[in-house]
Amino acid sequence: MATGLSGQKVLVTGASSGIGAAIAQALAEEGCLVWGTTRNLAKVATLPESLRQKVKFLAMDVNDDDSVRAGVDRFLAEAGGIDILINNAGFGVFGPLEEFPLAEAKAIFETNYFGALRLIQAVVPLMREQGRGLIINVTSLAARFVIPFQVHYSATKAALSALTEGLRQELRPFGVKVVSLEPGDIKTNFNNVTKFGLKEGSPYQKWTDPCWRVIDVNMENSPSPQVVAAEVLKIVRRRNPRPYYVAGDFLSTKFPFIARFVSQRLKEKLTRKFYGIDFQ
Repeated sequence: MATGLSGQKVLVTGASSGIGAAIAQALAEEGCLVWGTTRNLAKVATLPESLRQKVKFLAMDVNDDDSVRAGVDRFLAEAGGIDILINNAGFGVFGPLEEFPLAEAKAIFETNYFGALRLIQAVVPLMREQGRGLIINVTSLAARFVIPFQVHYSATKAALSALTEGLRQELRPFGVKVVSLEPGDIKTNFNNVTKFGLKEGSPYQKWTDPCWRVIDVNMENSPSPQVVAAEVLKIVRRRNPRPYYVAGDFLSTKFPFIARFVSQRLKEKLTRKFYGIDFQ
């Protein structure tokens, strides 16, 4: 299908499942030339045929400098340039800060924050020299509304949001656009691959159990990744996209507006109520 996006060269990280797969396929269906990254190329054979036909996949581990460098080099060799980078790769963790292993806390920052930074540093020189380009960092509403026992995840996304804001200012003179895309709960395999850090007999278990049940139910009842892909299409079609976009159900899209009129104390109270941990 020929559109204004036809021929745009796009690199999407974490494109073999969930939000990344939905974004990659939606852009390809609009005529973009899309490459998606995955840590394991063998997984590609198991993906839906509609995705495999439209998106080219390359191996990349965003945690590894050499892997990112090699993956970007291959992308540029095949695509002949880059118009859009979408940093989507990431994962979640669950557990009280007191008990969560420091090594695992470092690991989630390595992927969710430094992984995006590696891609940015790899492609920005080319975007800057050509005087155009678009970078979309998939952050999260959890950066604004911190989820109890998922604090490390929220922290990585808050850091990525700050990076996005600063990078937008730095690249503005060079004609490169930088946008933060903040999904709420989206129905993916995210919870199934979340890493847990909760000790046996933990004094926090009275709160972690009901909190996780709410998180699990919310995930089951949340909208599909296509709602995020739809926001990406809005962004790439705009000559001057807004600094951030929100994707999710109706309430999720209204959260940032509502938060302007709610005190921090009340926001924390409502968060505890929502996640079933407002115990006396």
